[in-house]
Amino acid sequence: MILIPIILIFVIIIARIQRGMFVALLLVVATKSIFDAYWEYRIGPLSFSSFGGILIPILFYPVLIKTKELPKFWLQRSKLIFLALSFGLLWAFPIKPMETMEIFLVNINILLGFYIIPILIDTKEKLRLLLIAIMIAGVFPVAVSIFQFQTGIIFQERETVGLTRYVGFYHDGFPVRFYGLFTLFSLLTYLSIFKIKSNFFLIRSVLLSVGALFSVFLVFSKAGVAILIIWLLMIISQSRDRFKIGMYFVIGFSILFLIFGDFLFSSVEQLFGKEIGYQEGQVKDARYTLAGRGYIWEHYWQFWSTEQSFFFQWFGDGLIRPVHNDYLKNLLTNGIIGVLLSIAFLFSMFKLVLNSSRKVYLFCFMLLSMYVIDGTGLETSLYYYYNILLWGFIGIFTTKKPYYLK
Repeated sequence: MILIPIILIFVIIIARIQRGMFVALLLVVATKSIFDAYWEYRIGPLSFSSFGGILIPILFYPVLIKTKELPKFWLQRSKLIFLALSFGLLWAFPIKPMETMEIFLVNINILLGFYIIPILIDTKEKLRLLLIAIMIAGVFPVAVSIFQFQTGIIFQERETVGLTRYVGFYHDGFPVRFYGLFTLFSLLTYLSIFKIKSNFFLIRSVLLSVGALFSVFLVFSKAGVAILIIWLLMIISQSRDRFKIGMYFVIGFSILFLIFGDFLFSSVEQLFGKEIGYQEGQVKDARYTLAGRGYIWEHYWQFWSTEQSFFFQWFGDGLIRPVHNDYLKNLLTNGIIGVLLSIAFLFSMFKLVLNSSRKVYLFCFMLLSMYVIDGTGLETSLYYYYNILLWGFIGIFTTKKPYYLK
């Protein structure tokens, strides 16, 4: 088994040398879900999933020479978020040099994420192939999730509020949710931009989308459910025939209910049991909701507000802590300055999307909504590949001439 990621690394490197960066990108995207499954295996101090953080800059560093192809406003935003995420690392380097260098490398990957996809995906055909590569990546986690549900075989024991999370071979539920959501996003984008000439492809797309939906649900993530609901509302609101689209979703959910019975609704009720209890007055402490993250946030907020020095409050101390909130993580790591910079970046991205073509509103706002929601329960700035895909697609839709809509 350990030979699989090693072979894939060699194939990607050979493809990069012989066929160029675009083919290497397709291979990285299509196989990343497999790499992440080998998080327990290590190359020196790095797991195979983390090794990509070194491999990607090596493979795609030439895009830095081509950044002049991108608009000035996009380059400014990329530098702004890079500064916001790296501001406090200088103070942490003397204390934890290796950990600080690892975080800095993650930030380099995020910076490259603003350039790789917008520069390399410059034709409609390349966009089509990238979307297919994302779909291919989604097949593995989706298939494993369905296999676990059908057989009862659990590869990694993970639970939340008494529910078994079907995380497959991954460390936790985030990779399954991430690949499932991006599979759905790529399918929607593909069906919106490209004409489907094959019924076989359409059937496969429907089956994959149902599988992706189910795999996201089976990790029992509150954020995942919230993102799906918001995406659903966005799709309906942006559709020309809202009633027709709404009926499609009603029919789809009815079919799922007929197949899985009360399992869907009882699981959702159990998943949000604490939140429902708080609304009904049965749970008195709001910190007990959201998987108890309120206690973690309160602890680190108290630490920042009462124990941190004035200097570290403003400029951060550069240290990473398990706060389960990207905004609070940025406050601790990069201080008030870092938070102000990240807020300025986020508002500028929303403004950019609002000023872009109305035909790409849906795609961009789906990604931005996912980013905002994920940031409340995860340190999204520590997931380099998440940022590469997210900002890469927003970059395509806001910086390039609309070749993808022709």
